[in-house]
Amino acid sequence: MSQLTEYIKDLSKCNQPNIKNYYEWFSKNSKIYNSINKVQSVKVQRRNKTKIKRCFDNCYKALYQEKDLKYIIGYTYSIIPIEHAFLINDNNEVIDPTLSINTSGHKDRYGSEYMGIEIPRNILTKILINNQNSFVPISYLYWEYLKENI
Repeated sequence: MSQLTEYIKDLSKCNQPNIKNYYEWFSKNSKIYNSINKVQSVKVQRRNKTKIKRCFDNCYKALYQEKDLKYIIGYTYSIIPIEHAFLINDNNEVIDPTLSINTSGHKDRYGSEYMGIEIPRNILTKILINNQNSFVPISYLYWEYLKENI
């Protein structure tokens, strides 16, 4: 079992029903992505001038410039599991315009694995409008809506 699968399994043991239901749904509907296209990640990062710690915004912004990519919400395992947005291309390769940003002392910040669910463009736009153009992590706040619409 992958590290992220194990992590999500542990989160689904939460006593709060809404959170527990979200992680159970996420576990059943998410995919593991292990192939990272680092060259394309850097190109997307540079074209879109992405910023550190802004993965949700970075991927949303890049999605509309890079028409062949899909938006994925989920997690990456980078030292520890972190909630993360990333993109995938037509070959199901991870395109990570946030963790491709080199910072001093960190040449490779990519996660060792990625896990997530594709969120269609029209749903992303609705969520953004509902949040007054401030992108937030989708996580369990929107899972009921996502469950019914993807």
